[in-house]
Amino acid sequence: MKYVFAILAAGLAATGSASAQTPIQTTHDTYCIMCHDTQVYTRKTRLARDYESLRAQVDRWQSNVSLNWSDQEIDAMATWLAVRYYGLSCPADC
Repeated sequence: MKYVFAILAAGLAATGSASAQTPIQTTHDTYCIMCHDTQVYTRKTRLARDYESLRAQVDRWQSNVSLNWSDQEIDAMATWLAVRYYGLSCPADC
């Protein structure tokens, strides 16, 4: 199941709003929360410390569960997570 994440993530990043349930949040709640809850984003031992390491974790886990996301979908989920949970700065092109 594929979603066009890039447009949604860009809109979220631009507005800073994370309150509306979007397809990207539904995807997150379906595929990410099935293994852990959102506390993984705030724990002191979290692996994602910057955008690049967050993107690497998104790529790693989508691969582990065979989602076969495109680079754009990985970027969009990483951007959404960076804005929604991590408060991380994204590269200029995300």
